[in-house]
Amino acid sequence: MKLYINTNRRFFLIAFTSFAASTVFSSCSSPQNNSGANTTANPSAAPVGNTSTTGAKEKIKVGVTPVPAGEILDFVKKNLATEAGLDIEIVTFNDFVQNNTALKDRVIDANYFQHIPFMEDYGKKHNFEMYAFTPQIHLNPVGIFSKKYKSLKDVPNKALVTIPDDVSNAHRALKVLEESGLIKLKPDARPASPKDIIANPKNIQIKEIPGAQAIPSLPDVDLAGVTGNWIVQAGLKTDKDALALESANDPIYAVTITTLKGKETDPGIQKLYKLLRDDKVKQFIKDKYQGAVLPIP
Repeated sequence: MKLYINTNRRFFLIAFTSFAASTVFSSCSSPQNNSGANTTANPSAAPVGNTSTTGAKEKIKVGVTPVPAGEILDFVKKNLATEAGLDIEIVTFNDFVQNNTALKDRVIDANYFQHIPFMEDYGKKHNFEMYAFTPQIHLNPVGIFSKKYKSLKDVPNKALVTIPDDVSNAHRALKVLEESGLIKLKPDARPASPKDIIANPKNIQIKEIPGAQAIPSLPDVDLAGVTGNWIVQAGLKTDKDALALESANDPIYAVTITTLKGKETDPGIQKLYKLLRDDKVKQFIKDKYQGAVLPIP
């Protein structure tokens, strides 16, 4: 089934908004400093994953997105790392591509921002192999959000709906739309895409856009499927503002530590993973995000 989107004012608005958002994120997509905890990635810097000359602490450089992964790792750095003998250098990226590029180029030792299906799809497309630690660390639930409607019952026919343009998160957003009764997907479609829609009672028009553009374009669309990291970063409450929310029953979409295949036995990376799985971290996630981010048991 093919979906067509009307070329009307809404397309002009979202195209303009997408261009503006792309420009903004492009201009700030290089690593950003954050309260002295983060540092700009520098390929000519000293080799990563080494131990200081005094042998006091193992050093590790980790790429994150600002929220929530960056905040969670900052908690570990300030509260758990010193006692564990780990010196964490946090490198913040505002987009997913640079984060994985830095890992591939060995600018960082590991990153903490992605789930396994995204990692596998990205590695396949860019011809390199990564390793993901399990059990994972936290889930950023996908929610359906709107600036125009308070309930999905109010959504009109031919509503314009945006979803992420990467394969795994598009699947997640479509599943939430299906569970909400707006569409029906082929039963065996995994991952599902808009072409797998077999029933669409309201004839909603689905537009795939980069995840970073979901929030800036939200006022100009009827609904948007957005992952929790962008929602928390925008100051919204996933559990309160979402018209529909992904279940936490499928931990495959939970975020974890990722490194290059073959580096998973590195002592510093192993230690980092254990710290992120600590009960104190799980309690921090529960207290800070109030259900908008979910720790994995």
